[in-house]
Amino acid sequence: MTFHKHLLLTIIILAALPSGRGRAETPADSAEFFETRIRPVLVKSCIKCHGEMKASQGLRVDTRDALLGGGDSGPAIVPGDAAASLLLRAIDREHDDVQMPPDQPLPQDVVADFEQWIAAGAAWPAAIDLRNEAAHWAFQPVGDVEIPPPVENGSGHPIDRLIAAQWSRHDLRPVGPAENEAFIRRLSFDLIGLPPSTEETAAFLQAAADDRDAAIVDLIERLLASPQYGERWGRHWMDVVRYADTAGDNADYPIPEVRLYRDYIIDAFNADLPYDQFVYEQLAGDILARHPEDQRAAARGGDGRGAEQVIATGFLALSRRYATAPYELWHLTLEDTIDTVGRAFLGLTMKCARCHDHKFDPVTTEDYYALYGIFESTQFPWAGGEEFQSMKRPRQHFVSLLPEEQIGPLREAFEARLKALRDEIASLEEKVKSCDDSEKEALEKEVARLRSEEVVILRPGLPDGVPGAYAVQEGAPHDARVQYSGEPAQPGDVVSRGAIAFLSPESLEIPEGQSGRLQLAEWITRPDHPLTARVMVNRIWQGHFGRGIVDTPSNFGISGSDPTHPELLDFLASEFVRSGWSIKHMHRLILTSRTWQLASDDDPHSAAIDPGNSFYWKHDRRRLDAEAIRDAMLAVSGTLNLDRPEEHPFPPMKDWKWTQHSQFKDCYDTPHRSVYLMTQRIQRHPFLALFDGPDTNSTTEKRTSSTVTPQALYLMNSPEMAQIAGAFAQRLVANSEEPSERIAAAYQLCFTRAATVDEMQRGSAYVDRLLDALEAEEMSEADRERNAWAIYARVLLSSNEFFYVD
Repeated sequence: MTFHKHLLLTIIILAALPSGRGRAETPADSAEFFETRIRPVLVKSCIKCHGEMKASQGLRVDTRDALLGGGDSGPAIVPGDAAASLLLRAIDREHDDVQMPPDQPLPQDVVADFEQWIAAGAAWPAAIDLRNEAAHWAFQPVGDVEIPPPVENGSGHPIDRLIAAQWSRHDLRPVGPAENEAFIRRLSFDLIGLPPSTEETAAFLQAAADDRDAAIVDLIERLLASPQYGERWGRHWMDVVRYADTAGDNADYPIPEVRLYRDYIIDAFNADLPYDQFVYEQLAGDILARHPEDQRAAARGGDGRGAEQVIATGFLALSRRYATAPYELWHLTLEDTIDTVGRAFLGLTMKCARCHDHKFDPVTTEDYYALYGIFESTQFPWAGGEEFQSMKRPRQHFVSLLPEEQIGPLREAFEARLKALRDEIASLEEKVKSCDDSEKEALEKEVARLRSEEVVILRPGLPDGVPGAYAVQEGAPHDARVQYSGEPAQPGDVVSRGAIAFLSPESLEIPEGQSGRLQLAEWITRPDHPLTARVMVNRIWQGHFGRGIVDTPSNFGISGSDPTHPELLDFLASEFVRSGWSIKHMHRLILTSRTWQLASDDDPHSAAIDPGNSFYWKHDRRRLDAEAIRDAMLAVSGTLNLDRPEEHPFPPMKDWKWTQHSQFKDCYDTPHRSVYLMTQRIQRHPFLALFDGPDTNSTTEKRTSSTVTPQALYLMNSPEMAQIAGAFAQRLVANSEEPSERIAAAYQLCFTRAATVDEMQRGSAYVDRLLDALEAEEMSEADRERNAWAIYARVLLSSNEFFYVD
């Protein structure tokens, strides 16, 4: 095997390493790390013997000061020095003098968490005085905003007037507008995630020469009407809802049907489905579709979209699964449900309230279990797991997409087939009891074959011919009990189902026989809800500027960031609701502002005052995300297929035999857009992982943007890049016989601009040197030319200018 192949294999293996539960993603010195990994362990395993009521060996662990003071043996922790900390020595159980907890060792990953926490300084967030929580800006009603008058010679656009007020206040000088070529490239990547074609660029430049503003409006409308718009912005939403094509159990079973939810998201964005309806359907679409007699459901449903509304609840069905058996460790799955609902729609973190009242926001443990009861009253599907193989358990509770009158005959036929099969098995088993030895072996083989056939036809979880969705449906309604320390084995008082109390003037009115999801959806989408519209317009703003007005887009609570422009945020939220919750209206509003259209040029005066560009005096240069990088490469090479693909090529269900020791791990190559790539939870897609794709195990509020050596090595050495560069070269060679025309075409395709004279000369000289160097190789003249241009194409595709948008 060559060095390059060894190197590529190493890169792919490193990129594909499982992320587990995303443990490495949370900094050890953060409040979230303490609240989710340290405090629960102290509460569950330590405080009973080392708390306020009892302090064995004089040690308490309920405050940081107590740990620093220590007990009879001295300080329990030494911040920054884990090795010198007695607490770590006790829980790693490698020393005979003290081993804690005495009854059962802590798991090694928990010990590792404590080691990281202490080494990072043993951060212990102080509890915030919640008596003044009503004063927090995000919990206030969205206010009426008075738009400042335009500055002299300034734009009359409301966004520009609100932004300009901050410029004046801080003595900032905005840069000029972006050049037309940079503008169309930026806008195209923003709205559809693809570079503009040469023809599209030429048409825009011609129109802009006559009337730039009109040309911009026309371009925005054309891109918003493109099917590729929903693919781009649907991918943003898939980050938030932790989309994956597998369940996340310890074998990570595939879910072929979950692609329907992906397509629902894309179609919803393309259709500009009102956001409140979008939220409603993801929380309670099955009720809207199946219970038209309910007045709330009738008000939101009844439009012939029953199947799509059922599919929409894939948002809930996608909650992470754990362990081996159906619905095992179910409290952890519901924790993921509640955490994702809170972060995605409300910008609230709620996971820590499972064990104790939130240490920052006024979210109580009772609030958590009020929501818990709603989702525990919901029937989730089970997509498979180790017991699918070991115990021959079929998939469970997938939801039919057919009306009941169509399902009936199919179900009857299926049950008749199953009964006939079981009757035949029973008959043969009776014969085995009384047959001669000469017949017994053959009969037993036939019984085994029929048993296998029975398993195979039961595996899908729905009758033959009935299309199904990975969706939820109503379960057995009931209120949940508080779980002390977050443990189901320690039940407490019953809590009535409901919403978050401090945001709810009145309790949810949940009719008998319903889970409460419909009422929760109604509560979240109230036009006067202080969080819902703010959170979504902040996400839209982030999609266009690279960061939100609130820089913690899934945490609007007290521990989150304050908005840089609170009046702007409220103006956008009010306008969002006023427009009928139209996401496309918000795009038009933002993109027609002069603020968004500014160049990415620097200005020394403004940079000295606002080096982080918090007040938008220029447009930040941004690296493309993983999907846009891959899609752009395929697009310029001419190999991108813009059709929507069929289902993923998973193995036939009869061959599914994955276990925790032999997990499902696969990667399917496709020329289609990256939003359609099959993505797992245990194994990350190699390309997406390498270029900072989302963690599919939990909601992703914003992507990181790293620059690391394996990325460059991939671009230089991978066979995928060789294939793309080869296709790009073939396109250039077919375009013209003149090297200068090929270089000009390459620059237009890659960078949406003309090549300079110097770039033309250097490019031509580089290709000539490559041709000379390849003369020694045994290849035809045509192959030599293709290879030289392929190397040149790879250089352009690997350049900073290709990866970044101004």
